[in-house]
Amino acid sequence: MTPSDPLPPRPPLTIEVNGETIKMTYGLEMDLRRMLPDPLSALTLIRDDVYTQDYLVRRVLTPAKKIITDPAELVSMEDTDISSDEVENILTWVTEHALYFFVKRTLELAKLGVQYKQALPMPSTSGSEDSTTTTPSAGPSE
Repeated sequence: MTPSDPLPPRPPLTIEVNGETIKMTYGLEMDLRRMLPDPLSALTLIRDDVYTQDYLVRRVLTPAKKIITDPAELVSMEDTDISSDEVENILTWVTEHALYFFVKRTLELAKLGVQYKQALPMPSTSGSEDSTTTTPSAGPSE
């Protein structure tokens, strides 16, 4: 990924679930991204981890306009009357938003790196000097 790579289109800010419109607010996005620490983990967790999938779906369906710190505050599983297709749509929507954030942030940081390249100390690319030392032997070994 280079600073000149184009940013993918922003995912839709809303999703329809059971006839209700849900908006990706800042608070919702922060709650969701806390579960998805980096792009590779995000993809793996959303694909494989049922606990992460459950949290993400129930958090999207929880109407609270605040950061959720206790999973007991989420809408209960029994109250999530949605189809498996809607679950997949929610997980795809969440994934799109998480990956968009990671890509956008990476591209922005790359641009800043280029912009400030001269001012930033750069690590040596020649490798480190030999730092081995000779330690005298404690005596003959047998």
